[in-house]
Amino acid sequence: MKTYKKWATFAVASLLSVGALAQSDLQSVNDGARKDLEASLARLSEVRKEIREESVPLSRRINELKLQTRGLGATLERAQRAQDTRTIGLEALEGRVQAIQDENEYLGGLMSQFLQELQTQMTAAEQQVHEARMESIRESLESADVSEKDKFASQVDAVQLGIDRIKERLGGAVYAGQAIDAAGNLQSGKFVELGPVSVFASDSGTEGGIIESHQVSVPNATELSPEFSSSVAQIAGTSQGAMELDVTLGAALAIEGAKESVAEHVLKGGLWVWPIIIFALLAALLAIYKMVAIYTIKQPNASHLGSIVRKVRSGEKEAALEEARSLPWEFGPMIEEAVKCSDQEKELVEEVMYEKMLEAQPKVERFLSVIAITAAVAPLLGLLGTVTGMINTFKMITLFGTGDASSLSGGISEALITTELGLVVAIPSLVAHAMLNRKAQSTMANMEKLAVVFVNGLPGRK
Repeated sequence: MKTYKKWATFAVASLLSVGALAQSDLQSVNDGARKDLEASLARLSEVRKEIREESVPLSRRINELKLQTRGLGATLERAQRAQDTRTIGLEALEGRVQAIQDENEYLGGLMSQFLQELQTQMTAAEQQVHEARMESIRESLESADVSEKDKFASQVDAVQLGIDRIKERLGGAVYAGQAIDAAGNLQSGKFVELGPVSVFASDSGTEGGIIESHQVSVPNATELSPEFSSSVAQIAGTSQGAMELDVTLGAALAIEGAKESVAEHVLKGGLWVWPIIIFALLAALLAIYKMVAIYTIKQPNASHLGSIVRKVRSGEKEAALEEARSLPWEFGPMIEEAVKCSDQEKELVEEVMYEKMLEAQPKVERFLSVIAITAAVAPLLGLLGTVTGMINTFKMITLFGTGDASSLSGGISEALITTELGLVVAIPSLVAHAMLNRKAQSTMANMEKLAVVFVNGLPGRK
């Protein structure tokens, strides 16, 4: 026990000495750390101060660089836009160049085709006159050493040659050349070009004729009368004179031959023309008759009717009857019957006069219905004839086909003649019926007016 206590006391003393020693070491370490911290904080403040001093110029530099960057970016955008614009402009120019090239090729093709047609249309005399010019144009177009510009100029020259040729032929042109006469002999002379017609006159003045064919190197001249040959020779020598020619190349003769009289034109319509003609004649005769009959009706004046009424009112019935009988047309019988019944009631007088008006109405309107029927039936008959003609035309098409267009057009024109004739008959008939019917209604209205005036003039009865 005593030994244990000694060891315990020694241990505690050891621990206390160790603790005192550790506490002194910790204090020294703490002081060293504090000094280091203070030094670090001082260094940190110095660094922060340096940073603050250096951050201001760096910020300015950054702002300057940003401004430069923006300026360079705007410059880059402008450069890109300019490059895009140049690219687009270049493409547009290339497109325009290509379009112009296509147009030039198209025009060149047209002018080449025009040159070929011009060569085929030129007469032998014209080919002899313009041979050098035509040969120069052909060589320029066929040569591989000639530039496109020169070829285009040659094509333009060909077009100008065609224009000059048209001007010459419109006003007349004279060319020197050779032709074969009717006897087969080669003659030297002059060609006279007048529009589509070419004539030849020999140098001797005894041979001349119209050129039949221009597609040979030496054309043939037909034999003509001495008078025509002399006129051709005069024009060839002096470029003046008169010459009888059919400049239409037979078209005028064809038109003249196609002319026909009215009777021939009508008879081409076929079977249904005859009913239309019958209706037309009947309507014309009846219209003339009715026009004479209606327009010659004399209308009694008011003085005569007033005189009759006064005599009736004064009791002079016989004198009134005599004067009533002198009235024209149906007015007289109507007033006469009214005078006879003047001593009766006015209603009875009105009935008597109305009966006379009914008797006169058929006379006034007689045959007007026939004219109206003609105006309605004539177009139908014309249409019937057209339909019949078209049926026959289609039958011919079925049998023989559509190879001959002239026969088909002739058949169609003949089929339409009946329609034309029907309208020609219907329109005057309709106008005549309207005029005559209006005049008839006017006549009946006058009769009714006279009847009312007479009745109103009678004395009243109690």
